[in-house]
Amino acid sequence: MTSKLVLMNDTSTRYHHGCARVMRLLRQGLEARGAEILYSSPARHEWARDDAFLRALDQATGVVINGEGTLHHGADHGARLLSVADHPLAKGKKLCLVNALFDQNPESWRAQLEKFALVSARDSDSAAQLSNLLNRSVGWVPDLSLSAPSEAPQVARHGVILGDSVRLSQRQALAKSAHRFEDLTFVPTKTLRAPVWRAPLLAPILKTVLYWGYNAHFTLTPPRFEMPMTEQDYLARIAGTGLHVTGRFHAVCLSLLAETPFLAVTSTSGKIEKLLRDLGLDTHRIVTGDALQAIDPTPGANAFTSEETARLRVALADAQDRAAALLDEVVA
Repeated sequence: MTSKLVLMNDTSTRYHHGCARVMRLLRQGLEARGAEILYSSPARHEWARDDAFLRALDQATGVVINGEGTLHHGADHGARLLSVADHPLAKGKKLCLVNALFDQNPESWRAQLEKFALVSARDSDSAAQLSNLLNRSVGWVPDLSLSAPSEAPQVARHGVILGDSVRLSQRQALAKSAHRFEDLTFVPTKTLRAPVWRAPLLAPILKTVLYWGYNAHFTLTPPRFEMPMTEQDYLARIAGTGLHVTGRFHAVCLSLLAETPFLAVTSTSGKIEKLLRDLGLDTHRIVTGDALQAIDPTPGANAFTSEETARLRVALADAQDRAAALLDEVVA
């Protein structure tokens, strides 16, 4: 029988290139295994009030929740996702939670999580917390953005990309360091798709104002500002740079895919640190905002060593094998 699934917490609707990649690969992976996707519910959506979603849930054989960075500190939108387990239309469905960060959540979530046939974290620390809560072994697979090889073409690398962060203080620290890097371009992990952002005369003015406001840092000489339109454009941009300086989890993930050297300021929940440790990589590339003012800014000084590259390739191959096994289990 064909698995008929509804997806929940579709983060691709937020114009975040890393999230777009996660959802694309999740959908493609499920469909390649014969599953039919009946409906995809956006992140932070009031799914219980969405008649189209409920009709799809009624017809589905299973529910797949993309956990990503949603299930932490007892957040309301995390609790709303898990509450699907208690909905009458979900009775008898196979419930699957995949790709989940899980951190410092209440014990009251146990009752709903126990109804899930499959629970998989995206890092070992989250898996340990889930295992402790559920009194059963919970496995983990690295973030699904790493579940397929990079499709970006191999080109000569040049320049530096400056990214952004969830935290305003870290965005400000990144922006304050921009002057230290030669041939630098500001490329955030999200994009704005309205045509006005590409208008020849107006776009440069709007981007300058956005740069000042978004980073809380006024400068008379803001860097070049690019907003790649698609996940593929963003990954190709990373693959063509000599160094990526960022505070975003998925920006680090895509840098790893492209084998692009990076420096990362701390993100929320320590998720970048967890990712690197789980992949068997050193965390010396994680720096404080203040350290950006003193670190050697040249790409050559921050290049991957041959040992780092070798470990990275082994880790990515393993991540892709584990993701394939996870998707097999979801559809089985």
